[in-house]
Amino acid sequence: MKPLIRTFITNPVLVHMITIGVIVFGTFSFLTMPRELNPNLNFYWMIVEVWYPGVSPEEIEKLITKPIEDEISDVDNINTITSSSAEGRSIISIQFEQDISEREFKQSAQSLRTEIEKVYLPEDAEDPVVIELDSSDLESMLDVVVSGDLPEIKIKQIAEDLQEMIREIENVADVSMRGDRKRQIRVSVDPDRLSQHGIAIAEIANAISAQNLNIPAGKLKVAQAELLLRTIGEFKMADQIYDVIIRKLPQSGEIRVRDVAKIEDDYEDWRIITRLNGKTSISLSVAKQSKGNTIKIVDQVKTVIDNYRKYRLPESASITLVSDSSTFVKSFIQVLETNAFLGIIFVIVALFVFIGIRNALFVAAGIPIALLMTFTVMYLNKQSINQSSLFALVLVLGIVVDDAIVVIENIYRRLEKGEPLTTASIEGTKEVAIPILAASLTSIAAFLPLALLPGLIGRFMRVIPIVVSLTIVASILECFFILPSHIAEWGKVVHSPARDRLMQKLLNPYSKILKWVLRWRYLVLILVFITIGGSIGLVASGLIPVNLFASDELPMFFVGVTLPSGANLEETDRVMRQFEEQALSLPSSEVNAVLCRTGFITKNNERAVIGSNTGMLVLDLVEEKQRERSVEEIISDLRNRCQQIAGPESVEYIKNDSGPPAASDVEVLVKGRYFDQLEGLSNEIQDLLSSTDGVFDVQDDYQLGKEELKLQIKTDKAQEYGLSVAHIAQSIRRSFDGFKATVIRDGDEEIDVVVQYEKDRRQSIQDLQEMNLVTQPGLNGLPIIIPLKDVASMSRQKGYSTIERFQRERAITIRASVDKDKIQPAQVNQKIQIFFDQAGIRYPACSISFEGELAEINSAFSDVGKLFAVGMLLIYFILGTQFKSFVQPIIIMMAVPFAFMGAVLGLINTGQPLSLSSLFGIVALAGIVVNDSIVLIDFINRRRQSGAGKWRAVIKGGQTRLRPIILTSITTIFGLLPMALGIGGRSATWMPMASTIVWGLTVATLLTLFVIPAFYIVIDDFFPWKNREHELEHE
Repeated sequence: MKPLIRTFITNPVLVHMITIGVIVFGTFSFLTMPRELNPNLNFYWMIVEVWYPGVSPEEIEKLITKPIEDEISDVDNINTITSSSAEGRSIISIQFEQDISEREFKQSAQSLRTEIEKVYLPEDAEDPVVIELDSSDLESMLDVVVSGDLPEIKIKQIAEDLQEMIREIENVADVSMRGDRKRQIRVSVDPDRLSQHGIAIAEIANAISAQNLNIPAGKLKVAQAELLLRTIGEFKMADQIYDVIIRKLPQSGEIRVRDVAKIEDDYEDWRIITRLNGKTSISLSVAKQSKGNTIKIVDQVKTVIDNYRKYRLPESASITLVSDSSTFVKSFIQVLETNAFLGIIFVIVALFVFIGIRNALFVAAGIPIALLMTFTVMYLNKQSINQSSLFALVLVLGIVVDDAIVVIENIYRRLEKGEPLTTASIEGTKEVAIPILAASLTSIAAFLPLALLPGLIGRFMRVIPIVVSLTIVASILECFFILPSHIAEWGKVVHSPARDRLMQKLLNPYSKILKWVLRWRYLVLILVFITIGGSIGLVASGLIPVNLFASDELPMFFVGVTLPSGANLEETDRVMRQFEEQALSLPSSEVNAVLCRTGFITKNNERAVIGSNTGMLVLDLVEEKQRERSVEEIISDLRNRCQQIAGPESVEYIKNDSGPPAASDVEVLVKGRYFDQLEGLSNEIQDLLSSTDGVFDVQDDYQLGKEELKLQIKTDKAQEYGLSVAHIAQSIRRSFDGFKATVIRDGDEEIDVVVQYEKDRRQSIQDLQEMNLVTQPGLNGLPIIIPLKDVASMSRQKGYSTIERFQRERAITIRASVDKDKIQPAQVNQKIQIFFDQAGIRYPACSISFEGELAEINSAFSDVGKLFAVGMLLIYFILGTQFKSFVQPIIIMMAVPFAFMGAVLGLINTGQPLSLSSLFGIVALAGIVVNDSIVLIDFINRRRQSGAGKWRAVIKGGQTRLRPIILTSITTIFGLLPMALGIGGRSATWMPMASTIVWGLTVATLLTLFVIPAFYIVIDDFFPWKNREHELEHE
């Protein structure tokens, strides 16, 4: 180590070149790294989607969902399989273990795809679509909404123009359009004419398809040239379909499409209706690639829109930006950057007070150097600037200067003895290199295991311990090689009587209190241990509220509305207009825009669901500082306004928070085989929740579906006519639901040609009963026409809207929100468990399990506890190695429970809950607070090695190390103080961690200065041979 230190100190040009390189590369990295609100995470989550139009949920479950679930169940690393079987589609959600590597996930994902390919699915079912989800799939960067008093085709043209231009922006992953309808050419068939001519509907589709072809026919060599052959018979216009010949008549003439059908060039039926502020609109949701910079991309989108407005947008149209996430990103990053800047100022002020302006600048210069080194490593590893990584840098601000303080103080101690500047720099750095390395390793040992926290939230928080550890390593390099060189080149001894007087004012009362504590050491220790036990008891008793993750609320929220499953789109839209009207009546000073989507809903961090009985509002609010009420208060107001709206089966008000996807406050899974028992138990649990004070928005995912008309085929009768069940089912589906015969190309647009019965002949049960089936030709060569009612009986019954499954079992999920000022989720779950223990005998085939926030809290807190134990073992190992003792590391680590006491005191004083964020702070404290004890015990050992008695060594050690202990603690506290107090802007996500560390470190520092010396003496009282052995080892 010494030769390397000497090389850097004696070669200042090398140090300056390295410093310039760090500044250049670090600044470049900081400016070019993507900016986003949250780290982009691969959720290790896959969706399998299979469409089978016109099929009931029960049949979907039987034919699609169960076979796929059974086939994929043995794929490695799968954590949970959930599924939803609805009319015409199956969605299977597979969540893999969160603690696997990216490579293991890719292998498991490929195995999943292979297993799905093995599944035999019905011929009419569409091929399975397998989708990998990451955080960018669940939310878009912004919505671009086009509205105005224009024909539908004009609004769609504007939206398509913008979609094409936005897609060309670098790092834009997708621009999805909602609220539009595709052009569709309908061949509306008259069933009476079909029967008259003995034509099946499939025959029309086949004839149209055969006449609309563009087929390559090979090559033709002519002399020296080669010509490509192509046979073309494509339709140019919809009216050309009228002339298609369906069948030649035996004698003469033919039957054409015009004889049995009408051609309608129109749009497909509405699936999603979109409005902005009450006006019909089309929205574009823009999503970015993981490497994209949110702020930069949104700025480019705004430039595209400004240019379009200026040169191409009609006066009666408007383009509005909704849910602009770049404003959130800028706001949160600005809060963290402001607090970081204020933290640096606070640290410099503290350094100036204790060590003077010159030394303060030497030490403070290490902060940007360490940060810029970290930015370079982050850039090389394709990381982004987000709220987690920025907070990690705020957290480490005061820590990175601790090493530099020890180095500079030791160098100046040697200078005061008269050593030359270069010699003092070399020897002073070398002398403290090992203690500094040990102290830094203890900090890393506490932080780094937190990177192993499993689960999605663990991966969300993982960047914090990694960035903190990287920055500490960077600070070690700076204080060993760059700082000593700068001191050797520009340093000088400066005495300050004012600072000496300040330290003397602190030293005198400290000495008196220390001697009193040492005299009454047993009483003091008993009181301290009682206080520590009380702190643990407070947390264990539940008197301190618990919250998994406090997120910052974004200035927007959603209203999800679900009507009974039989509701059509028109009825749902009528109800949604009432919600929209109430939302638009909110004060304009609070609401920027209201986006209504009928037929579309997304909630609970799930993929969007399209259904005729669903709808949602997106309320885009003004910035928090520009409005008087919070998001929660606005939601409460809107909930009261909408209470009288009739029709909805459930209404959910969903806040959009800045953290990772969060579970519901209360989430209960009711599992079993029989829906009658599941429904009965679910209803009783929901009644219990609804009657519990403080519990609201109680709902489940079980609902009866549309009324089904079941056709039982009379197989004997059908076989007499040569009809199979498959033929009959296919004929019904083609006639009533329609099917695509071909496409007509209009430029680069492909327009589906759909053949089906006329609209007024597919409206009633009688239309179905009178539907004619065309059999194979008889002996006379003519087909036989028979009505459907002759070969099928019909019955009406209620089916299921969706069939939800969890871990391959049918399940109903009950979710509820909780007012935590009145009741905690744990208490609600306890009430449910007590109820089920009593009522479960009535539902023997059912079981319940608890998911939601409480399950995640228990899992996360348990995992953090295990990682804390790992960190403590690592710290003990490092300290034992440094001090060559089994006992002294225990003395040093007594500072950890001191920090816990301070953290609990901080939670009580600030009224904050014990969250994962504050728990991270407590674990991080373990690595921070032991550093003061290391400095103190190391000096006491040195005094005893030089022959001093234990009392003199302990008192002198405390007096001598008072300044560095206070200074290193104050710099860390001051670095986090702006964030803890919200001086540069408040953050509900990160304030608890900052506050926990500030309170914990403050209390731990005070107790370290007094109680650690007392504990040292007590240990020596009982085990004096341990200390003698330790002293002999150092002689």
